Order: sequence, then structure tokens, then C-alpha cells
Amino acid sequence: MNKNIIIAATAVGILLPASSVFAAKVLDEKLEIYGKVHVSIDSSDRDDPSVTNDGVGVSSNSSRLGFKGQLPAGNMKFIYQVESEIRFDEGKSGSTLAGRNTYAGLKGGFGQIIVGQYDTPFKTVASKWGLFGDSVGERRAILGASYSDGNQLNERAKNAIMYTYKTKTLVFDAMYANDPEKSTSGGTDNIDKNMFSVSLRYKSGPLWLGVASESWEGQSKAGNVDALRVGAKYKFGMAQIGAFYESIDSSDKAQWKRDATGLNAKFKISKKTDIRVQYLVVDDADGTTDTGATKVSFGIFHKLDKKAQVYLAYGATDNDANAKFQAVDGGHGDEVKTVNGGNPSAISLGLIYKF
Repeated sequence: MNKNIIIAATAVGILLPASSVFAAKVLDEKLEIYGKVHVSIDSSDRDDPSVTNDGVGVSSNSSRLGFKGQLPAGNMKFIYQVESEIRFDEGKSGSTLAGRNTYAGLKGGFGQIIVGQYDTPFKTVASKWGLFGDSVGERRAILGASYSDGNQLNERAKNAIMYTYKTKTLVFDAMYANDPEKSTSGGTDNIDKNMFSVSLRYKSGPLWLGVASESWEGQSKAGNVDALRVGAKYKFGMAQIGAFYESIDSSDKAQWKRDATGLNAKFKISKKTDIRVQYLVVDDADGTTDTGATKVSFGIFHKLDKKAQVYLAYGATDNDANAKFQAVDGGHGDEVKTVNGGNPSAISLGLIYKF
């Protein structure tokens, strides 16, 4: 296709409002523009005597703009995606262009293989299970976090190679990355820092199951660490219930030897409205006392249409004396930190629009 036509079509896709058909597919499957706007008005309490600026604020929560597509490549298809964070609360993009899931690869009858930067399969299993993605009720304050380091094991790995194979009911993901936390350009990747992550997800009718395992050599906070996640959800009538288990073990970082469990439920009170609750518990780390915590989240979510919803959510963490798990940690733009023994919390009125 003529280069000028491609440029013009891309420009039109960007400039037209999200409701326009051009905001989805600009050049059929060759180029699709997509995005998600997630903004909220939050009121937070860090339960920290030294902090005097708790109160009401505006947060942009993993809002994004992306470009993706696929083109013929022999008997296969070349696939690509470039995704960036957009900070609606500050009127600017995130730290870098293509700072979110960004890749190139091939797909065919064998499955799909991509290279680039992408959420680990370990992270994805928990994301599929949780009910409060990127809100103040987010799971990452507990799952993938330690009592002193916070959220560390919900990564978007750099220098990643990921293979995916899907059937009607199963999704298998396997990822390898060397130097997966590298954030500077140039130079040689550190091959002494390796990460391997694998998951299997099953969905049939009302039942969803997920299991994932992840191993790191030299993670910046957790060191040499092995982790396991198992989750389940089941729908019946107007309700859904779920359970989750996470076990993390580090050979050189004591704070990363601990287990966590979770329960959640969702109840539809009308065709477009549901109530959600989630409860997470993390045990004391091995060899320590009073380093556990619990987090409880409540919310009511209402769909305006297929693309838009509003919600009111609340999240609160109750720390033991020697722990400082946050109330909000990961995904949500404004985190809510605390001190040892603190009980931080936040309430939020949010809007989500996908296009």
C-alpha cells in the first residue's frame, strides 16, 4: 500500500474520537489502534504519623495507548504490538515510549512466539484471578510482595522470549528472559540474571483454573527466588467465587520465604451492576515474627455499556508489627505506602473506558 495512505490513515485513526470505527482497525488487521482509560479520584490514609498530606487526589491507573497488527509471512503471520502508558492525571506519557507490553513475533499452527517486553505468565495468572485490577483493591499489595520490599514479583520482563499455545479450553505460556529488569539501553545483557516463567490456564463453562511457576537468578530485591501460584474461580447463577495460593522461596533473602492465600467473590445485583469482595492473607516470613498482613477489598462496579464502567472501591491493609505491606502497590498510579505496623487504606471513585 502507498506509504502516504498508510501515514494518513494512521493519523486519522489517532485524531478521530474513540467511538469512531477508525479507532479500532485503521488498516484491517495490519494496524489496530487500541487503548484503555482508567482514572480515579482517591482518598487515602497511609497511617504514617510523619505524613501530613494524606487526602484526596487524582490517579491515572495503567491507562494505555497501543498499536498492534499482523501481516502475512509465508505460511505464518508476523505479529507486533507497541504499547505505552498514558498519564491522564499529569497530562503526559509514561516513562518511555513502548514502556508496556511491546513485542514482535510469529504465529501459526505451532502456536505463537514473541520477543520483547511482556507480562510474565506468573503475573498473568494472578491478574486473571483478581477482581480489582489497577484499582485501590489491587492484589499486588500482597501477592508478589514482601513485608519490607513491597511488590516485586509481578513483572513485565525485558529481553523476553515467550511461547504460547492455545486450544479451546487451555492456554500454555512459557517465557525465558536474560537480564529481565534491564532499564538502560546499550551495552551487553547480563546473562547471570535469568528468569523463567511458565503457566497453564484452563477455562471450560463456569470453571477457571490457573497454575504458574517462576524462577529468578539475581532479582533486584528477592535475589534467587522460586515461586508458585495456583488459582481457581467458579461461576454459579449470579455469583462467582475464587481461591488463590502463592508460595515464594528465596535462597538468599529471608523476607521472601513466605506463603499467601486469597479468597474473592462477585455477586451480580442487576444486569449491569455487581458487588465484589477480596480477602488476602500473607504469613510471617520464615525465621521472623509479626511480618504478616491481611488486605480486604470491597467494590461496586457498574457497566455503562460494553466499553465503559464506573466503580466505587475500598482497600485496606492490616499489618503486623514488623510489616509494611502497602494498601495500594502496583497497577494503580498513586500508591499508598505505610510504616511498620501501619494500617493504610484508600477509597476510590473510578472510570474505565476501553477502545
